[in-house]
Amino acid sequence: MTDITTIKEEGGAEDRHRLIGESLKAARRARKLDIEDVSRSLRLPGMTVEDIEEGRLDRLAGLYRRGHVANYARLLGMDPAPLLADIDPDPSPELRQVLPRPRSARKIEKYVKYATYIVVTIAIVPPLIIFFIQGGSRMAEPEPRPAVEHVEGDSANSDEQRMARRIARALALDDAGDGEAVGPVTASALPIRSLRPVRELQPEPLPLAETAPLAPPGEDDIAQALKLELGIELVEDSWVEIYSADGKRLEYDLLRAGQRRSYQGEPPLRLLLGRASAVRLLADGQALEYPGHDRADVVSLEVLAGGEVRR
Repeated sequence: MTDITTIKEEGGAEDRHRLIGESLKAARRARKLDIEDVSRSLRLPGMTVEDIEEGRLDRLAGLYRRGHVANYARLLGMDPAPLLADIDPDPSPELRQVLPRPRSARKIEKYVKYATYIVVTIAIVPPLIIFFIQGGSRMAEPEPRPAVEHVEGDSANSDEQRMARRIARALALDDAGDGEAVGPVTASALPIRSLRPVRELQPEPLPLAETAPLAPPGEDDIAQALKLELGIELVEDSWVEIYSADGKRLEYDLLRAGQRRSYQGEPPLRLLLGRASAVRLLADGQALEYPGHDRADVVSLEVLAGGEVRR
C-alpha cells in the first residue's frame, strides 16, 4: 500500500489525484468495505465514490471536492490533511463589474411612467365624475307616471282604472287633473284616509215611515216597490261606489271596517268595490255571493232585481 505521507509532487494534478484515490481505495479494502457501504455511509452516489478512488476529482464540483475527500478519509480513519494538501484549491471565480444603466435611460423610463399615469387618470376620472353627476340628477328627477291605455268595450277594466284614479285622489296621493291618466292602484295596497269623518259603527236606522191613512197605491208606491234594497257590511276598509239605474249616486266614499249601511235604488245597481274581500252584500235582506268576493282586489258588478248578480 502506498503511504500517504510519502506522496510527493512528482507529476501533475492528475497523478496526485490518482495517488489520493489509490490510498483511499487501499484503506477501504483493508477495512473490508464495499463501495455501496461507503456510498451509504457518506450519503453519496456510488459513481461519486468511484470517481474519487479512480482519481477523477476534476469531475466533482469544485465547491464539494475537498469536502468529499476529507469525509472519505475520516470514514476510513485516515488524516485528511495530507490528502487535501495535494488537491489544488479551486481558483476564485472571475469577478465581473456590473455597470448601472445610464442616467438618461432611467430618466426616460421615469417620464414614460409619469406620462402613463397622467393619461390613464385623464381617460378614466372625468368620465366617472360625469357619470355620477348625471346619475345623481336622474335620481333627483321624479319618476313619470305610466299612462293607462283605455280599451273600448272592456267596461270592467275601465271601471277598475277609474276606481284606482279616484282612490289615489281621495288619499291625496295624486295631484293630477281630471284629464291626466293615472296608473291602476289597488285599494288594499294604499294607506287609508277617509273623505269624511268616520260614522258610528252602529247600523244606521232607516227612517220610520210616518203614520198615514191607507190609500190606494199610486205611482210613487209602485216605484218604491220596484226599488231594490241593498245592504253592505265592511269587514275591512274599502272604497265603495254605488249607482242606481237612473244614474243616481248612492255612495261614493272610503268606508271603514265595521260600518253597515243600507241603500235603496232602481235596479240594476252598479257597484265598484275597491277591496272586494272586505265587503259583504245583502239584497233585500238576503246575502249575496258574487264573483271575486274572495279577492282583495277591485271588482265591478251589477245587482239586478231579485238579488241576481252580474259582472
